[in-house]
Amino acid sequence: MILVTGATGFVGRYLVDHLVKQGEAVIACGRSDKYASFFQDLGVPFVHLDVTSPADIEKLPRKGVDACVHLAALIPAMVTDMTTDAFLKVNTLGTLHVLEHCRKSGVKRFLYSTTLFEGMEHKTQPITETMGRSYALVGGHAAYVISKVAAADYVEHYSQEYGLRGIIFRFTGLLGFGRQEGFLAGGSFHPSAFELFYRAAKAGKPLEVWGRHDARRDSLYVKDAVHAIYLAIKSETARGLYLIGSGEGRTVEDDVKDFAAVFGTSARPVPIVYRPDIEDNTRVYYFDISRARRELGWEPTFSYRDILRDYDSEVQAGRFRL
Repeated sequence: MILVTGATGFVGRYLVDHLVKQGEAVIACGRSDKYASFFQDLGVPFVHLDVTSPADIEKLPRKGVDACVHLAALIPAMVTDMTTDAFLKVNTLGTLHVLEHCRKSGVKRFLYSTTLFEGMEHKTQPITETMGRSYALVGGHAAYVISKVAAADYVEHYSQEYGLRGIIFRFTGLLGFGRQEGFLAGGSFHPSAFELFYRAAKAGKPLEVWGRHDARRDSLYVKDAVHAIYLAIKSETARGLYLIGSGEGRTVEDDVKDFAAVFGTSARPVPIVYRPDIEDNTRVYYFDISRARRELGWEPTFSYRDILRDYDSEVQAGRFRL
């Protein structure tokens, strides 16, 4: 049996769906009861879980769990006060609580998702596992990253000290319907570039490419990401950190051309407008995924155009809606 915390989150919902399709027995755990019908339709039992609550931790099964995928986390998009201790309580102490439960229950594998921001300050590309961490201690993500880094170190500690095999994923930016479609800044919500391009392309409106548009960064479809988790669960040797991404950098221009090709028609082409006068602040980063290829037998299967088509079909279906 596989225990999934944070099952009501973006990645969690896709993971539980994927595991069920692979024939796995799953217990879904999360803070939001609004997805009860989603899990009921999958035939998956749901446990209401606040990882900061010892009483809730006691609800978790103590027998029959082969692997725990710990996705429960508090992210910056959910928080307005970055000085709060909530990141430490949920991301760090919550992880420790689940680790301790798994240790006492004899769980063999503990899979954890960290954050791409712990490697975002690397200047050399592509980023590899052996390069370690490089992250900013200032800015809106600093407190969040610190809490995730500490949690990842706890996972490695339990792996070395107690033999609970820790597998840590550093995912690149994940795309997919049902994710948080933007971010909070200055007290306002700002849609992501992906969402803005999607809405514009669907409406046949111009897509703007800013600045020099030569910065390359990574992204991955959530369905490819959850398959990497599944393969790690089934592996007898997976251990430690795996970088999971597309394996190549793409520019905004690359993305925009694919949006125009997928959603434009000969009768209604999607215009592309170049705006070199507007600064492009795209961060440069992309992952070397050779370790995941070699040890997990994993690599992405969705091209960017495949992502756009499947994303659109999921929007119409609405199953993974927030």
